Amino acid sequence: MKLYRPKSFLILLLSAFIFVALPLLAALGSAAYFMEKMSRQSTQTVFRSAQYTSESQLLLEQFLAQERQARLYDLFTEQEDRDGVEKKHNEIQATLLHLASFPFAEEDLQRINALKEKEALLFDGIINDNPEARKTALARYQETNSLARKIKQASHNLMLLEAKNLQEESFRYQKMLLWQSAILFILCLLIISLFVNLLIQPIRQIDQCILQLGEGDFTTPVVVSGPRDLEFLGTKLNWLRERLADLEKEKNKFVAHVSHELKTPLSSIREGTGLLAEEVVGPLTSQQKGVIKILSNNSRLLEKLIENIVNFNMAQARHLPLQREPFRLDTLISEVAEDHEPILLANKLKIDKDLPKATMNGDKNQIRAVIDNLLSNAIKHSPPDSTISVSMTIQEKEIMVDISDAGPGIPEDEQEKIFKPFFQGKSAQTGKMKGTGLGLAIANEYMNNHQGTVELVTDDSAGSHFRMTVPTQERAQ
Repeated sequence: MKLYRPKSFLILLLSAFIFVALPLLAALGSAAYFMEKMSRQSTQTVFRSAQYTSESQLLLEQFLAQERQARLYDLFTEQEDRDGVEKKHNEIQATLLHLASFPFAEEDLQRINALKEKEALLFDGIINDNPEARKTALARYQETNSLARKIKQASHNLMLLEAKNLQEESFRYQKMLLWQSAILFILCLLIISLFVNLLIQPIRQIDQCILQLGEGDFTTPVVVSGPRDLEFLGTKLNWLRERLADLEKEKNKFVAHVSHELKTPLSSIREGTGLLAEEVVGPLTSQQKGVIKILSNNSRLLEKLIENIVNFNMAQARHLPLQREPFRLDTLISEVAEDHEPILLANKLKIDKDLPKATMNGDKNQIRAVIDNLLSNAIKHSPPDSTISVSMTIQEKEIMVDISDAGPGIPEDEQEKIFKPFFQGKSAQTGKMKGTGLGLAIANEYMNNHQGTVELVTDDSAGSHFRMTVPTQERAQ
């Protein structure tokens, strides 16, 4: 089942912002809820603490007022003072009843009930007509006032307990908020990771497809999954791939056709010059032989240039399978050197070979072309009466072939460009033998096909030093 695909990259991006914002909004909402709840509890705690303090303080004031009124009644026995004592009695009883509803400890509730009973007995003694009974009742005010002060202290302790509970509750809410924030943060990271993958995946696919097209891979279909507009872009890239593949085929056909058409008259020219050189059609003067030699050399050079163009065109077709076979690499190098023997003699050059026996598995024709191009460059740039060094080193997992000459070397500003197609340095442009600038490019392409390398070695020696490295090899028995 295919997941929902947004219509555009912008919609996917906006969806990412919304989903990432949801945990943040949840965190803000939760924080606001806990803050409101904490504020409400704080208000209630402050209100209750004020009640505890005011009620206990009122109780003390009521007892003092009642005592003052009772002593006046004991002295003057006026009905007005008696009514005042009774009024304060009712107020005290109401206050004690209200205090009993507070969440005091059991011991403090017992004090409230005891004070309530003592105050009732005290009131009965004060309103008694017997003076001795009134005096006995008045003596009890010291005890009731002491209990009232203890109740006030209990109210103060209860207020401190409420504040402590409020503090502990705030710590609990704070801990809950921290855990909740951590969970929401992790959830937010997971959502971000998900959407980052959804956003980056089609971009990576497009980037990979562009790299494939840039490297000449026109066979792998372009597939882009994601928003519909990016999938549509992938469809366009696939159309471009198909179009480039068609153009590549047409180019290969054109190169093959042109090279064939050029080789046919060139072969006739070479055969004709060969017949003339052999004096089949008649004797030649020394000047005519010189002209024939020039024609023969240039026709051979022209044939070499055509072969380079064809080889480079074939080297870029990397999707073609290699014709791998085991062969002796040292023998192949010696064969290539023998092919160049005439030009070596003509330029008074020597080749110093150090080639241990080695067998490798690869495309023999491509490896031959690499060695031929490297050796041809060394011959072309070597001064007369000099020596070209060809050596081979066998290591555990690779074979290295080094070819160095005593020529002018490659300038530093040209060293990074020599493997680019059609690049020719200053020495190549001023030399007697002109090339196409494809030899090293072909060598580089063929070595890439073999997962090997060809590189210019920079050292203190004069001339150029090239190294071919083949990563797979087998020692000859």
